[in-house]
Amino acid sequence: MNAPLDLKLDKDAFDRWLLDQGRKYEWKEGRVVQMSNVTRGHARIVRNIARSLEARLDIESWAVVTSDFGVEKPAFVRFPDVLVEPEAAGRFDVRRSDNAVLLFEVLSPSSVDTDMIDKPAEYATIATLEAYIVVSQDAAICWIWERDPESRAFPVKPAKVAGRGETLALSARGTVLPLAEIYRNIPTADD
Repeated sequence: MNAPLDLKLDKDAFDRWLLDQGRKYEWKEGRVVQMSNVTRGHARIVRNIARSLEARLDIESWAVVTSDFGVEKPAFVRFPDVLVEPEAAGRFDVRRSDNAVLLFEVLSPSSVDTDMIDKPAEYATIATLEAYIVVSQDAAICWIWERDPESRAFPVKPAKVAGRGETLALSARGTVLPLAEIYRNIPTADD
């Protein structure tokens, strides 16, 4: 469950506090939010996404990282499930990306509102971001907010891709991810 704690910290204090924590937390406008523990299905979908991306992207040019590496803006610090950034994005001793191009979140029952409402608006403020993708863990369904290459705007509503036989097109990267790979060895309600 994503649960706000009765703990208010500025971003610098949050960074120091986070170093001593054994669980996952995010930060939103001064409030610390505890992230849920994930299921086996969630963890495997994250790995399947990363594996599928690594098989299609030039790994000399692009880095695919999971969970514990984040993004930040003045109002938030988030740790998406999968993040893609340029391989030469910066120093190795930092905790967050300034150059994320793709962000993926796998839905948990407690994170639906955050992932589908809050994060699209937050992530749209990341100038380098090309697409934000939310992946269901209950059915072979993905929702994608992809930045328009001309206007640089994100859509208000995502495009929905459903079915194991479908593909998720990442236009700016010129690649597609088969949902069959994202959901490999994952039983879903639509099987």
